[in-house]
Amino acid sequence: MTIERIRRLATGVPADHAPQSRTPLPNWLLVPGLALLAISLAAYGAFVRDRPFRGTDFNMYLGAAHAFIDGQPVYQLGYTTLALPYTYPPITLPFLTPLTLLDPRTALIVFNIVGIAAMLLALWFTTKMLGYEGTPGRLGLVAAVGAVLVWTEPLQRNLDLGQINIFVMLLVVADLALPGRSRFKGIGIGVATATKLLPGLFVVYLLLTRRIRAAIVATGTFVGLTLLGAIIQPGGSYDYWLTGRAFDSHRVLMSSGPRYGGNQSLQGFTARLLGTDQQNTIWWMLSVAVVLVGGLALATALQRHGEEAMGMLVVGFTMLLISPVSWSHYWIWIGPMAVVLIDVARRSRGAARLIAGVVAVAAIAPFLMWPGLYRGEVIPRGLIWQANQFDGLAQRLAVDPYVSTTLVLFALAALWLYWRSRAERTVLPAVDTTNP
Repeated sequence: MTIERIRRLATGVPADHAPQSRTPLPNWLLVPGLALLAISLAAYGAFVRDRPFRGTDFNMYLGAAHAFIDGQPVYQLGYTTLALPYTYPPITLPFLTPLTLLDPRTALIVFNIVGIAAMLLALWFTTKMLGYEGTPGRLGLVAAVGAVLVWTEPLQRNLDLGQINIFVMLLVVADLALPGRSRFKGIGIGVATATKLLPGLFVVYLLLTRRIRAAIVATGTFVGLTLLGAIIQPGGSYDYWLTGRAFDSHRVLMSSGPRYGGNQSLQGFTARLLGTDQQNTIWWMLSVAVVLVGGLALATALQRHGEEAMGMLVVGFTMLLISPVSWSHYWIWIGPMAVVLIDVARRSRGAARLIAGVVAVAAIAPFLMWPGLYRGEVIPRGLIWQANQFDGLAQRLAVDPYVSTTLVLFALAALWLYWRSRAERTVLPAVDTTNP
C-alpha cells in the first residue's frame, strides 16, 4: 500500500489550485509596445557606444572555458581574467566553449543580444502564466515592459558584466509556465539548479505545492547533470564539490566584504545595518530563517489560489534574499515582477486600481537608472551606486532599496491574498428563483 501511494504521488498532478482565468489582450498594444522598445534599445545602443561593455564576468567565463579546453585547473585563481574565481559547477564549462570561437568583444555583444531576447521571452512566459491570450497584445505588453527594463540597474549591470543570470531565470520561468501534466515540467528548474544552485529553492516550492513528479524530475535532472560534470571534469568536480568551493561565500565576496553595496541580500542588508564586516552573524541567520519560512508559506498559499506567477516571484525573491551573496545583477526577477504588478492593477477596481498602479511604479523605481554624477559627467546610474550622495535615512534607503522593496511587496502580497480570501468567503451563493 505504501509503495502504491508513493507511486501515485510521484506520477499524479493534483488539481489543488484555482485555474487561471483567460484574458484576451487588445491587438492595439502591439504597435506602441514595439515602438517604445525600438526607441529604448536605440537610446541604449547610443549609450553603450560611448561606454562599451566591460565584460568583467564574461571574460571570467572565457578564461574558465579556455582552462577547460587546455586541461588546466579551472577553479584556481589566476587562470581567469582579473584573477576572478570561477564560481559555477563543472557541468557549465562545455556550454561556454562555443564562446571561445569568436573574438571576445564580438562574443560579448552576441551574448548580450541573446540575453535581451531571453529577458523578453521570460516576460512572454509570464504573460502565459497570467492567462493572457492574443499574440499581438501579448507581444505589445512584453515589448513595453522590456523598454522600461532596459533602463534598470539589474539588467544593465547584467549586460555590462556579461552575466548568465537572465538565462538561468528563463529556465525557471519557462518551466513553471508549462502545463501541470507536462512530462517535461521540472527539467528547466533542474538545469537551472545544476547551473547555479540557488534555483534549488524552486524544487522545495514544487514539493510544497504537491507537484511531486515535477520535483522528482527537477532533482533527477540536477543529479544527472552533476554526475555528467564529474565524468567530463573529474578534477574540477572534486575541487568544486568536495573541497567546499561550492558553498564558500567568502570566495565569491573576495575582498569586498558583506557590506559592499552591490551585495543586495539579507547578509549585506544586516551587515550594513549593524556596521559590521563579519559574515554569517546570528542576526543574518535569524532573518534568513524568518524570510525563508514566510516566503515559502506565502508562495504556496498564492499558488493554491491560482496565482502561480506571483508565487514564482515570491520564491525567486526569497532565493535572492536568503543567499549569502546576491549581487545587484541577480535581481532581474524584476522583469516578471513588473508584468505581475501590471496584472494586479488590471484586475483591481476603483480606488484599489489606483493604489495598485502606485505600488507598481513605486516597486520598479528603486531599480531604475537615475541621472547621477560619475567621473565628472552626469549619466544614468543605479540608485545603490549613488547612496554616498545622500545623508542619514536617505542614504540608508538608497543603499538598501532592493531588500526593503521586496519585503514591503511580500507584506502587500500577504494582505492582498488575505483580503481576496475574505472576499471570496463572504460572497453569497446565487439564489435559485426558478423554484419557489
